[in-house]
Amino acid sequence: MVAVLLPIVVLLVGFAVNVAYMEMVRTQLRITCDSAAKAGLISMGATQNATTAQNFARTVSANNLVGGKTLTLSNSNIEFGNAAKNGSGTYDFTSGGSPINASRVTGTTAVPYLFGAFMPSGNFNVTQVSLTTRVAYDIALVLDRSASMAFDLSGNEFVYPSDRAQFSPLQAYFTPPSSTGSRWYALTNAVNTFVSVLQARNIDAHVCLVTFAENYTFGSYTATEASLDVSLTPTYSQIVTGMNVWGQTPLLGDTNMQAGIALAQGELTGPRARVTANRLMILLSDGVATTGNTNIASLTQAARTGSGIVTYTIAFGGEAASGTPQATMAGAAASGNGVFYNAPTASQLTTAFQQIADSLPAVLID
Repeated sequence: MVAVLLPIVVLLVGFAVNVAYMEMVRTQLRITCDSAAKAGLISMGATQNATTAQNFARTVSANNLVGGKTLTLSNSNIEFGNAAKNGSGTYDFTSGGSPINASRVTGTTAVPYLFGAFMPSGNFNVTQVSLTTRVAYDIALVLDRSASMAFDLSGNEFVYPSDRAQFSPLQAYFTPPSSTGSRWYALTNAVNTFVSVLQARNIDAHVCLVTFAENYTFGSYTATEASLDVSLTPTYSQIVTGMNVWGQTPLLGDTNMQAGIALAQGELTGPRARVTANRLMILLSDGVATTGNTNIASLTQAARTGSGIVTYTIAFGGEAASGTPQATMAGAAASGNGVFYNAPTASQLTTAFQQIADSLPAVLID
């Protein structure tokens, strides 16, 4: 009985060992492909060069052994492209798609069995496909700096915060906005929250600051219809500084949203923009456009279809919380394939910016 059963026991043990070994090799291949895909995508984002990124992916994969040997990856095994969310909640990969936000690594290896005599062939083949998506963003903050941003939060025109009570409305108009109760002060705090959340979440985001009003001159006082105050940068302290600079400057003139949108669109598609980044514009105003093209929905639609820019909009303050201002900003968000936020108060404004920053996905892997 023992003589008859012993070969069967040995066969079963050999088979079990081989199965366990095969699972171990599959796990090693998965780890190797995952690490190569992540490394390649991070390198692509940093260098914007596919060849450099492929070489770095191979370097990282070489640090992991699969079945006791190094995995060989050719350029065709390391692809870059676009991963987009489909209706089922998963992501579809398009090799060579734009923006480049994903990498796919396909690894295949033939590994000999530990006990080849117990298997029909001396080798087994394993294939693993790893998809990594690191969602990068180029973000333009497009903010209203017209004269009304120096008003208080009551929703009334030419009503200034209490620390400007000693001034007449005309004097207050040519005075920098209050550092305690103005709309600009509330916006500065909200923007600080926005960049703090991006930094805390380690989002791969470059941010620029664009502000708009109108071309205005009165004696020695002047204003421009739009200005690129901070170019696309990963250094968020520059955004904070840019906001503070306007907090020390009289805010003058009416509202030319078109000029701000055009300037932001140029920065999001210009030489500082990244091929690996999704383009996002956050448009804020406390009123309606009074100069330039006032059909804001048509502008955000053109930015989306022509440049792939998604536009989020925020209607800030009591004046913009209803009626035409609210409808205009809501329509602009819909045309820009973005989200509309209604923020009548300072706390709601901060919440809106925080929710936008929290809603941006960072890293996904399949």
